[in-house]
Amino acid sequence: MNAPNNNTIEEPAEDHLSARQEKLRRLRAKGIDAYPTKYTRSHTSAEARVLFNTAVETAGATITQTQPVSIAGRIMAVRIMGKNSFLDIKDGDGHLQAHFRVDTLGESYDLLKELDIGDFVGITGPIFKTRTGEVTIAAAEFTFLSKSLRSLPEKWHGLKDKEQRYRQRYLDLIANDEIMPVFLNRSRII
Repeated sequence: MNAPNNNTIEEPAEDHLSARQEKLRRLRAKGIDAYPTKYTRSHTSAEARVLFNTAVETAGATITQTQPVSIAGRIMAVRIMGKNSFLDIKDGDGHLQAHFRVDTLGESYDLLKELDIGDFVGITGPIFKTRTGEVTIAAAEFTFLSKSLRSLPEKWHGLKDKEQRYRQRYLDLIANDEIMPVFLNRSRII
C-alpha cells in the first residue's frame, strides 16, 4: 500500500515556481535578456512626482505631461484591462503608477503577460496625471531588469511570524513599508 502524500502544502509553491520558470524560458526564447547588466534611470519615483508637480506649478493647469523620464523598480501590483494596463512600481523612494497602452507599445505590449508581481522593470515615458488624480508614467518603452522566480509575501497579510521576519529581513523590508525608516535611522545612528 502506498504511503499518503504529505507534500500537498509544497505543491502549490512548486507549481508557482515552475510557472515563473516557464515565463522566463519564453522570454529567453524571444531573445529578451531577463537579467540585463545595466539600466540607467533618470529619476526615482519621488523625483518624477516632484518633476510633474513643479511643471504644473510653473505652466499652470494647461500642462498634461512632462518630458520623458526613466524609472526603475519592483512591480507590486498589475491590473490588465484589455488594451490598457496599470502597474504599481516601487523603488527606494516610494511608489509610482505606470500606464501601458497597446497602441503606444505595439507588439511589446504582449510581453506584459510575462510579468509577475516581484519582477523588476525599467520604464521610460512622460509623466501625467490620470482622471483620478494619480501621478503616472505613460510607458513608451519598458525593459525587463530582473525576473523574480519566487513570489512575494501576501500584500494584505504581510509577514506576521516574528521568527520569519527576523530570519528573512529582505522579505520584511519588501512586505512592510514602515520597516525601511527603522533600518535607515539605525544605520545613521551607528
